Amino acid sequence: MTRAQLNLRVSEQLERAIDEKRIELRASLGSIPSRSEVLRLALAAYLGMSLDDTEVDRRSTTGPAKRKAR
Repeated sequence: MTRAQLNLRVSEQLERAIDEKRIELRASLGSIPSRSEVLRLALAAYLGMSLDDTEVDRRSTTGPAKRKAR
């Protein structure tokens, strides 16, 4: 599946709000989601779509959980 990349420019206020939501979502998701993940969640809610399979962020992470597993 090919994926398009969108360049989205936001104000500092919106950037702060997105980052605050990232921290808030940590409790329910178990880790801090990327800004892209937060935007995908917001778009899915706005558009009334399920993005479970098609829009998963497939990047790997070197976050704490992966570092501990080594």
